[in-house]
Amino acid sequence: MRLRLTVAAALALVAFACLPVGAEARTRYYEVRGRQLTRSELQGSNGYSILIFVDRKGHLLVQTTKEAFTTEYWTHDTLADPDRVKAKLPGLGSISVRFQPRGSVRRLPAFEGCKGPRPTLQPGVMRGTIRFTGEREYTKVETHEADAEVEEWKSQRCRVDAQAPESQPPGLEDWISWFSADIGGLDFVAKTYPPGVLEGGAVLYRAETIEAASEWASLVIYRRAELISPASTFSDAHPEHLTISPPPPFVGSGRLVRTPESVFVWKGDLSIQFPGLDPLPLTGPHVESKYCRRDAGCIEQRFDRF
Repeated sequence: MRLRLTVAAALALVAFACLPVGAEARTRYYEVRGRQLTRSELQGSNGYSILIFVDRKGHLLVQTTKEAFTTEYWTHDTLADPDRVKAKLPGLGSISVRFQPRGSVRRLPAFEGCKGPRPTLQPGVMRGTIRFTGEREYTKVETHEADAEVEEWKSQRCRVDAQAPESQPPGLEDWISWFSADIGGLDFVAKTYPPGVLEGGAVLYRAETIEAASEWASLVIYRRAELISPASTFSDAHPEHLTISPPPPFVGSGRLVRTPESVFVWKGDLSIQFPGLDPLPLTGPHVESKYCRRDAGCIEQRFDRF
């Protein structure tokens, strides 16, 4: 269940370490405060899944996903009421619903590596108005009722390593080559791995950006494109040159080359088009980049932007 994965991530994000005493002195723990999380998943147009996620403290997330793309819209629930949600997403829509329980409360398995009361799950329905339209109508949904569920847990005492397997699957630290570029707030990363580490290929590509889309940061938008590709899309001849040609949704290719002046330049026509936006270039004359091979060190190109 996706909500359980989100909860596990929340446990890791809000953790802080503490040292226990007595027989457990060699084990480190962190405390996690109790929370209540409401979730509803809907089907948007053009094949997108839309997740609505809100906690008791008034943080609201609308997430759209399709294939390699994930877009997250973060805003505030102005009511911060456990049974009601009311929020505006400037230029994109609004949500005003009440959660109504339906069915009996179920107890869920305890979080791995944690001590505390088992979480509970209350199924139900959201009733009211849910209206959302992505930029340039890449997806949209409008409904007055949607299945939902509320998961709640009390304070937990967890081992420091309890969530590590989910946050970092085994093998992902064993990269061979790594390239990253910062294009003024748009980050691009490509990593190659030995055979068998990644399912479906040997290269992990990711482009991501975050922006405050409204005044006073009342709406924050995070966009990510991530996919796994064959090794042939990453041509590595460290340190003389590197050519990257990821498949769609990326377009074009990028090349890191050494000039006669022994300066490395990242150039080409590589770009990414996030849903609802114009294509964004991933190369350029003032892109900060870093290129590493585990067995041969790193090359780094930085610019003074001020």
